[in-house]
Amino acid sequence: MNHFRRDLFALVASVALVVSSTAENRPNVLIILVDDLGFSDLGFQGGEIETPHIDRLANDGLKFTRFYNCARCGPTRASIMTGLYSHQVGVYELEQVDPSNNIFLSELLGENGYATYMSGKWHLGDTPERLPPARGFQHSYAYQGCCGDYWQPPLYVLESPEVEPVRYGKREFHATDATTDYAVKFLQYHEENEEHTPFFLYLAYQAPHSPLQAPKHLIDKYVSRYEKGWDEIREDRWKAMKVKGWFEQYDSVPSFSDSPPWHDLHAEPTPIRKWNSLNKVEKADQARRMATYAAMVDQVDQGIGKVLAQLEEMGELCNTLILFLSDNGANYEGGPNGNDGPLKGKKLANMGQRGTRHHVGSHWAALSNTPLRLYKHFNHEGGILTPFIAHWPNGIKRSGQEETQRGHVIDFMSTIVELADIEYPETYAGNRIKPMEGTSLVPAFLGEKIEDRALYFEHEANRALFKGKYKLVSKNFTSTDGQTHHDWELYDIEKDPLEQDDIASDHYYDLVIPLSREWHQWAIRTDAIMGYEKWMLKLQYYWQTGLRTYLDDAF
Repeated sequence: MNHFRRDLFALVASVALVVSSTAENRPNVLIILVDDLGFSDLGFQGGEIETPHIDRLANDGLKFTRFYNCARCGPTRASIMTGLYSHQVGVYELEQVDPSNNIFLSELLGENGYATYMSGKWHLGDTPERLPPARGFQHSYAYQGCCGDYWQPPLYVLESPEVEPVRYGKREFHATDATTDYAVKFLQYHEENEEHTPFFLYLAYQAPHSPLQAPKHLIDKYVSRYEKGWDEIREDRWKAMKVKGWFEQYDSVPSFSDSPPWHDLHAEPTPIRKWNSLNKVEKADQARRMATYAAMVDQVDQGIGKVLAQLEEMGELCNTLILFLSDNGANYEGGPNGNDGPLKGKKLANMGQRGTRHHVGSHWAALSNTPLRLYKHFNHEGGILTPFIAHWPNGIKRSGQEETQRGHVIDFMSTIVELADIEYPETYAGNRIKPMEGTSLVPAFLGEKIEDRALYFEHEANRALFKGKYKLVSKNFTSTDGQTHHDWELYDIEKDPLEQDDIASDHYYDLVIPLSREWHQWAIRTDAIMGYEKWMLKLQYYWQTGLRTYLDDAF
């Protein structure tokens, strides 16, 4: 009888979900993407940064504990928009999306009755046929490049003749606030002009990507918190995770990951220093760097709060599917000293203000990724495992629950197509397009099993494959002998989610070889092999020429 009741409940829930997403009452869709956020930075993940609005989404929504991005901003964005592996649309590192073999979410939804809006970082192409208006966004406020100055409005372009521009006074503009302001303005326009039309809003914050730039009062709020240093704060975050019941198989937090060389092909990884080994000047510099980073996250959260308030005022919050995530893990690119530290005096006091450009540095990135291995760029967990929230009161009744099944950004297309009751086309704009690679997350919304499949990764010759309980992964480190350390590692990712016990040597023939062949077959099918080989050629070329980094030359 209990089995019968459970099955009946699942059937009723499934029917209710389908009914709520018919053409007459399809959900709005809001994707909130942040840039370079670490796994443990947010409050609901154990962090000390004040993020009450994101935490509210987590506490009222469904939290995925094993959701994956593509280790880098461009590839993740390409996969979100197309439902494909980024290599399939020509994005190996930061290339422009090839428009000839895919359809964007914005195009598909726009042609099926949705109003489409975009605010924030684009980074999917800067030629006319690749910009938001050409890819289905009817209204957009887009910043086209990467790593722009937050204090400079000329980077952004408004493409919406019906929406009046926001007027900023002298020295009032900040990109994070402007991204929020236009998202709210688009929602207000929608309420006034598209009352009976569902909307798709892509809200893509650049923050907390470098350069570190935030309002001074927010930075000052956080400085004292980070004067404790990364060692003590990391323990605090770990304890908060243990209270949640996470990572019960580990008695203590694993060691910090070393700081890999930032594309310096002749350098060894740098160990993370103990906080107490820093002198007074170094500590002051480092504390203010992380305070600036925290201020940027806080500023994003306040913006999300404004968007949620607008949705509530419209009466649309309950029927809006909100998907929140980060495009990759924490960013180590600034190296141990944040690229320009330590600063002192006026330069330190002016950190994050107009005319400055700073990185947070790898020490704090290691904290942000607590307790995961490695960082952005890599396919170990610190590069690809993101906090992910699905919030939709009308359709997801698992309020505050955790979902442990694996998901991936390629799943957005499949999920939204199902909920919007849309048939995915075989052709678009005169081109035959590739079929979706992802699977729908709707079963997880219902507490049911997601379709079982393998997941694959490649970025800068970093590789990974999830299949069942195993994860095969490699990294692209080089050593002073010029050899690339890209041997396969193997983990039982269910028993060892923090990748501490490499079992590759014990399972070389029965698992490593067949799984590596499967990865290779995927790489050939999706063109990821080109990304891998391109990076390996770079390594070989720069070692032979003696150049220290591929950034020295346009190879």
